[in-house]
Amino acid sequence: MTTCPRCDSTEAQMVAESPVKGAWTVYSCPVCFYTWRSTEDEKFTDPAKYEPAFKVRQEDIPNATVVPAIAQRIK
Repeated sequence: MTTCPRCDSTEAQMVAESPVKGAWTVYSCPVCFYTWRSTEDEKFTDPAKYEPAFKVRQEDIPNATVVPAIAQRIK
């Protein structure tokens, strides 16, 4: 398991790997649903370097009841 950069949960897991061995890996957090790729900048992948203003406290997640609407598809 991996530590989530956004909520610091230790339950994040690898969910996909590049078909080209070692090119990239995708991780996902089941606690806050943050998903990131190993090739992104450290400010998005390293919990210690993640922007503090965008951190999520795990105890606040159950109270986050506002879910943005999905935009209409442009035809």
